[in-house]
Order: sequence, then structure tokens, then C-alpha cells
Amino acid sequence: MSSPEASNIGLSVAASEQSSAARSLVGVGTHVPALDGIRGLAILLVMIFHMNLLAGASRVDHAARFISSAGWTGVDLFFVLSGFLITGILLDTKHGKGYFRLFYARRALRIFPLYYAVVAFSLIVLPAVAAHLPPVAQAKLDRFGTIGSDGWMYWAYLSNFAIASAEKFRHGILDISWSLAIEEQFYLVWPAVVYLLSREKLLYACVGAIFFAIGFRCYLVWHGAHPIAVHLLTPSRIDALAVGAFIAAAIRGPGGLEALLRIGRPLALAAFAIVTLGLGYRFLSNTGRPGEEGFASANLPEIQTVGLTLIAVAFGGLLVHVVAAAGRGSSLERSSRASWIVRFFESGLLRALGKYSYAMYLFHQPVRAVIRDLVIPRSLMDGKVFASDKLWVAHSQILPQVVFTTASIAVTFALAWVSWHVFEKRCLAIKKYVEYKRA
Repeated sequence: MSSPEASNIGLSVAASEQSSAARSLVGVGTHVPALDGIRGLAILLVMIFHMNLLAGASRVDHAARFISSAGWTGVDLFFVLSGFLITGILLDTKHGKGYFRLFYARRALRIFPLYYAVVAFSLIVLPAVAAHLPPVAQAKLDRFGTIGSDGWMYWAYLSNFAIASAEKFRHGILDISWSLAIEEQFYLVWPAVVYLLSREKLLYACVGAIFFAIGFRCYLVWHGAHPIAVHLLTPSRIDALAVGAFIAAAIRGPGGLEALLRIGRPLALAAFAIVTLGLGYRFLSNTGRPGEEGFASANLPEIQTVGLTLIAVAFGGLLVHVVAAAGRGSSLERSSRASWIVRFFESGLLRALGKYSYAMYLFHQPVRAVIRDLVIPRSLMDGKVFASDKLWVAHSQILPQVVFTTASIAVTFALAWVSWHVFEKRCLAIKKYVEYKRA
């Protein structure tokens, strides 16, 4: 998951008409509001996916469940954005003093404090107070203990490997950290790759990583690996990070952003069309995978082989389009098409969600569980979903679903706001001692 701090080290596209290279200039320390909005869209997709409790059989419920079950792709959008922002930082500072030290110090200050606070709360505090909690909460915490001897892997940012090995999600709070583990593993390796390779060779490395990820996933699927392992292992997911990294390197080359737009836009549209047609077929033929993962499942074989890469390319095209539109000067200078997309991603709601997305990502699962299990009356629930014969409004469960999702997002946002102002930004204040110096 892309952390909010990276947006402040993002890209600044000059509005000068003198040359395409000038329009793709990148500056460390600049801030592009629309990128906050992209991050806001990503966290919104993830939360809508996890908040889905629909069990109704009406066409409306079926369609809504299908659409919301594709929200897992928000993590892929995070990956693309993270690869883009982090690679941009590294390229802009690779010849400066303290390249590795500054990068890792700033990453640690942004990521570690809140993450380790959540891990400590989950693995130390909650087990200690479990006996004093309501019976429903105690029953829920009992199964958290099943991570057993693997607990150290959550401290070491290896939770994706722990979950893949177990072939199941086991902790209602910490299992969400699998994507953070992938990003942290990416951070450990990628600075050295960028440092050692020229920009041109880095482009080839990104393309190689994309095809390696496809091959790795195809190999796993062909040999019957568990879908969770295919989805969570780091080699399986480097293509999304590499797509973002490729964009960051490409816009710093000859032709810059305009050249990337000419090539990338039709490629991204084709990728989006293929994925949409594939999922549309699953919906119309009702051959998806109903259940907790939803009908537009990440576990479908076509998604696990080439689909994840196509989704990353589609999101890469969205990123390029937004960056290009945001860099075309004032709203008066933008085309109407560019203007609406920038206004959308610069909207106050998406930017606010993007600003607090890191804490929201870590908090939203337990918030969902508390509201679902302790607030909603048992008579209205059937396991983890709404009872099929309850809460019907015009033969649909859409209204209670909207209320539940809105309430869960609002509570999560409020907790994230408190986390930012009470805890996170105080840790970030230390970053003034490790400022980037562009070469």
C-alpha cells in the first residue's frame, strides 16, 4: 500500500509549451493534489470490498455484490502508485549525498510507528485484556491466537509469506498487512536496483519484472498452488509495482509524459477493456466465485495469471492521464476532459481519504468487525452477511448495505484522523532532520 508521505515527494509537471521534456520535469518536494485523490480512490475501493455484507438474491443485490467484490483491485492501484512515487524519489536523489540513508530513514518514520503500534496492540495488548471483554469479542480473539509461532513474521514484515504458507487468513486485524509486507520488501531491494542501473536499463528491468511476475503466477496456477499463495507472494505482485516504476522512469526520458501518453493510453484502454469483458462474462454467466471473496474474485484463474498485470496496466494508464491533466496549468488551460478528471481526483473527499489512507487501511477491518458483530442485531445477520430474509427494502438489501458501509467508513476515518493528529504527524516531524537533497 502506498503511504501518504510519498505524495509530498511526488511529481510536478511543468505547464510550459516549449518542449515535452519541460512538461515532464520532476521535482522532489513538490505536491500534486490529484495523487492524493488517487490514493483516496484506492482506499475507498478496498473498504467497499471489505464492507460487503450483501446476501440478497435480487438482480440489484447481485449486481451490487459483483461490483463491490471487484474492490480488491484498490490494492493494485496502491501498488502502481507506490512504484511510481518511490521510483521517482529514488531517480531524483540517486546522485545526492546520503541516498540510501535518507530514503530508509524517511520510509521508517512514515511506516514503522503506526504499523508497530497496531502489531503490538494486536499481539500483546488484546490477548492480555481478552478475559475482560464481552463473550463475542473473546470468541473472536481466540481465533487470532492461531497465528501461533508465526507471530514474529508479522513483526518482520513477512506476513504475506506466513499467510501464503497457511493458505488462509488468520488474524482479523493483522492479515491486512500482507500488502504492506510486499511494499516493505520492495523498499529493501528497489533502491539498490535504481542506484545500480541507468534510467534506460531500469526501464528494461521493469519490463522484465512484469513478465517474470506473469510467468511466476502461471507456474503456480499450473501446478495447483493455493489461490491465496498465488495472490500474496511477493514475486507474484511485483508487476504492479514495476508498472508504476516504469512510468516514473519513462516520463524522465526523451519525449517525457507526452510520449508515454501516446503509447500508454491505448495500451491501458485495451487492458481495461479485456478485464471488463472478462468479468462481465463471469457476471452474465454467473460463473464467478460466490462467497466471501465475491463474484469478481481475485482467485479466478484468468485474473491470477494475466489479469493482475492487465489491471496494473489499466491503473497505470489512469495514473498517466491524471498526471498529464494535472500538469497542464490552470483549470482554464485544461481541456474539458482533463478538467473533470482533475476536479474529481482533487475533490475534498478523495484527498481527505488519501491523506489518512494509511491508518484507514490498518483500522478498517477491526472497525468493520465491531460494527458487524457487536452493533448490528443478531436477528438481522446470517453469519458474516445480512440474513437473506431480513432488511429487505423494495426486495433489496442495498439500503442497509449503504448504511453499514457509510457508518464503517465514517468511524474508520474518524479514528484515522485522530491517529494522524495525535500520533503520526508527531513522528513525521522528525523528518526535518533527514530532508532530501536533489542532486
